[in-house]
Amino acid sequence: MRRILAVLSLVLPVTPFALLIPNDASIALVLIAVILSIGVIGLLMNNLSAESWTALVVALIISVASQGYIPYTLHVALIPPQGLVMFNGSIALVEYSLILSQLYGNYVRYAREFSSRGYDEDEVNKALNDLTKWLLVFLTISLLVSLIIYYVITMMSIPLVDPFTALVVFAVAYIVISRYLLTKMRGSS
Repeated sequence: MRRILAVLSLVLPVTPFALLIPNDASIALVLIAVILSIGVIGLLMNNLSAESWTALVVALIISVASQGYIPYTLHVALIPPQGLVMFNGSIALVEYSLILSQLYGNYVRYAREFSSRGYDEDEVNKALNDLTKWLLVFLTISLLVSLIIYYVITMMSIPLVDPFTALVVFAVAYIVISRYLLTKMRGSS
């Protein structure tokens, strides 16, 4: 499970930038290379969340810079208006990878701590794998519910709700649902 968390934490943050390839392949590939480099360095330094935070900040800057009056003033937009909903929705995967990277860090820390206390390493890994699987199920459910809310908001023809506002609603819903599930899970154990 530890390897799966590491791989997902490394790969998911580049998904929004992969959507930029049809519009501007050179910028997209540079962003992907930089983000992946930060991820590999973070993995080696045991700070895997650095890649997700960097990808989140860059993706939000690109999203904000591609809507409103900014593209009309600068005459440049990395994302065409019809691709904003998909790009902003893909930012959810970056947020998901941020949580996965934190799960990876906790997994490594707990495995090291319990092994140093003399617990059987196989038993510790089995218990951590089971806990991580349950957390992934709950977090994935909250991600899917939040994405459904996001896409419903963006598909409705309400002129007051632009894609970025829907993304903010998604983020709040995702945080609230995942916190609720984690609190319930801590309370039941």
